[in-house]
Amino acid sequence: MEKYHNTKTVLSVSNKSAILVYIVAALTISTAAIYFIAASQDYSDLLQSVSKLSSNSNNNNNENKDDAADAVSTTNEMIFFIIVGIAYIVAGIWMMENKYYSKIPYVIAAVGSLALIAFYIATRTINIPTIGIQDDVGTIDILSKVLQAAIAGLSIYIVRTSTIVWRSATTSRAAPSSPAEMLEHEMQKIRTSGQI
Repeated sequence: MEKYHNTKTVLSVSNKSAILVYIVAALTISTAAIYFIAASQDYSDLLQSVSKLSSNSNNNNNENKDDAADAVSTTNEMIFFIIVGIAYIVAGIWMMENKYYSKIPYVIAAVGSLALIAFYIATRTINIPTIGIQDDVGTIDILSKVLQAAIAGLSIYIVRTSTIVWRSATTSRAAPSSPAEMLEHEMQKIRTSGQI
């Protein structure tokens, strides 16, 4: 009886999919950069709002309430952009470190990107409490949504076209009984002979 000692699950991907892994990781890092740029713009706007509030402290009370509400919404938006940017950096690093060992980062990237696109569309079409209806659509917004659509599409493609070659398991069998086990056995032989 032979024992097969495998330590990781490996995904079989074509050469095209292997290149797409790097492309998706680059897109996620680029999207993170865009969110950080948007957060820095919000920070500048926040500083202007705070200085306006402090200079208008003796003026109309209703105007101060509007300025304070703008400052709060700008702060919330900035925090949201920073969190999304950090999440995209983590996803990009996870993809690069686990290139072929897990489909999870690609699933998370696809679902997260589609959710952010849906949220963006919702904020432009529905009156959401504490957010309202946003009417600003800028170049940075469009660029981030295009990158997110590309991340979602490529991640879904990678998940759909990759298959598991071998799994983490220890089995004791005299001979492989299924095509997957035969492939696993052949991969183990190649690994032990030093060709991989």
